[in-house]
Amino acid sequence: MLRQNESRALIRKYLDDPRVPWRHKRSEMMAITGIIPVAKWLAKIKRRSDVSCRLCKRAREQRGASNENLLGETYGHISSAFCDALGMATTVTAAHHFIWRHLYTSLQAAQTLASKLRFVTPDKESSINALWQEEEFEQ
Repeated sequence: MLRQNESRALIRKYLDDPRVPWRHKRSEMMAITGIIPVAKWLAKIKRRSDVSCRLCKRAREQRGASNENLLGETYGHISSAFCDALGMATTVTAAHHFIWRHLYTSLQAAQTLASKLRFVTPDKESSINALWQEEEFEQ
């Protein structure tokens, strides 16, 4: 909250904006105050005994996987790439690869003929050992 453009004044500006729907403002206020009705909060107010993520549990049961070591159901867990059920990990990985390919092709297109810079792994990952062996074979 101390960084420029990430302060309470910016939150206030967002909450005062008449174009923002009430449900969005309400969700934001609940997230900030930590009262979104997820398992961790429900356990805190003694409405639930288990804090493990219900969505992850259901997804693991459908896959036939074990329900051991489930992460806690928090707002951060559900809105991040860690929740099994929402498939966010797949989405985040796909977005990462899309951005990387775009960056790679942009850098390669801007490269001049005199440049000695060479991109070696645009579509696959390679170990340093494999790259070193490829370089030795080319020489």
